Amino acid sequence: MKKLSLVLLLLPSILFSQVVPKYGNDTLLDIGTWNVEWFGDLTNGPSDETQQFDNVKNIINKTDIDIWGIEEMSNTTSFNSLISALPLYGGVNSTFSLTQKMSLLYKKSMFNFISAEQILTTSNYDFASRPPLLVKLSTKGDSINIDTLFIIVVHLKANSESNSTGKLESYNRRKRAADALKIYIENTLLNKKYIVLGDWNDRLDFSIHNGIDTTPFKQLLNANYNFITKPLADAGKRSYAFSDGFIDHIMVSPRIDSFYVKQSATVLDNLGQFVNNYSSTTSDHYPVFGRFLFNKIKYTTPIDTIPTDTIKDTSRTSISYSVKAINNFTVYPNPFENYFTIKTENLNNDLVEIYSPIGNLIYSKLLNKNETEINLKDFQTGLYIICFKGKYYKILKNQ
Repeated sequence: MKKLSLVLLLLPSILFSQVVPKYGNDTLLDIGTWNVEWFGDLTNGPSDETQQFDNVKNIINKTDIDIWGIEEMSNTTSFNSLISALPLYGGVNSTFSLTQKMSLLYKKSMFNFISAEQILTTSNYDFASRPPLLVKLSTKGDSINIDTLFIIVVHLKANSESNSTGKLESYNRRKRAADALKIYIENTLLNKKYIVLGDWNDRLDFSIHNGIDTTPFKQLLNANYNFITKPLADAGKRSYAFSDGFIDHIMVSPRIDSFYVKQSATVLDNLGQFVNNYSSTTSDHYPVFGRFLFNKIKYTTPIDTIPTDTIKDTSRTSISYSVKAINNFTVYPNPFENYFTIKTENLNNDLVEIYSPIGNLIYSKLLNKNETEINLKDFQTGLYIICFKGKYYKILKNQ
């Protein structure tokens, strides 16, 4: 009986000792945001600072996301210790006096740090004395491929007042902050590649302050700014652990739209499976991230040098090709008219890319099932190139 009791006592710790999965994709740029709830603060947030530190460090390490926007970095010493414990990452922290600072972490192997500054300080009240952190990074590579990315980390006013008057004022502060942000990016970052991410502290469908008013970010949605997190919100997902609603968002500039891997936005609301008592020991927010084809508009391999991974079918009178089953990867029919199917095995959110004959990327999708139908109905006839796991395959589109 004692042995059985011991097993039952150990079972919870065994269940929660699983390793946090890797979510970062080695061939894509992964960008995430995470409110780490009073990180390093001795009087607020999780009570065990050592445990919170270890959990946050392990989640960042194991998930392997390339860029993190972090909110509520509440102790500069803890921030410095975290960066020291994450040798793959560089980092920059806000410089304002309030404890709940914003930070940016980035893979040093992928980016060079250029500069960081607090912006929109004239709207300090509306931003709850947490002016946005703007970080400028450049991609590493040769002089031809170097590109620049602007990341803005925000943490808007919370809906924390106890009375309706205070909640309405907080709502108006979030709205004015979004107005100021829109003016800033349109005047300062026009035609630049920027991403705005963080804890926006409100929903995109309606406001949390009374559940009736329109979202305070309506002006951004009306201007067709792409919140890649909106489909998650529309699907009823939550980014805050203790209530319904999605309040942590990633908004991308028009120049980033074509780089975004469609439907790749993910909220890690499953961390409770891997971290014991996640919402009380680590954070009351779940991390959110998306994937981008940044700096991968074209492949540079000439068409003539792409391996011949097709065979001609001479048993039919019309020209017909069939992609070989290389590495358990097949495509059919080939030629196709509007749709074709990719069949493969051993998937791990692998990316398939389709290029035109002159090397323009026209389609990309993360494969998460063994058979995936690809729709090229609106594209012209001709030869196309499929890139999958570093190999190229030819496929022909007929009328």
